[in-house]
Amino acid sequence: MRAGNYLAVICLFFGAAIAAFVSGSLEQRRGNLFSFGLMPAVGFYAGGYVLGQLLVFGVKLCDTIVARCSQYAVRS
Repeated sequence: MRAGNYLAVICLFFGAAIAAFVSGSLEQRRGNLFSFGLMPAVGFYAGGYVLGQLLVFGVKLCDTIVARCSQYAVRS
């Protein structure tokens, strides 16, 4: 999740820099900010959150499997 947050912040700064330094009309600058800043930032943030939740689920699933296998081994 932390990597997704860092990448989101970098995308926001990158999009703001493109919008500030690339010449064009106000609509083009807003489009650049949206295309190169906000959309990738939201994607990285959401992707980091989803992958973090999947990692938590995977750890819990592995703990459950290990506990069940050890109970089965003790019974045998």
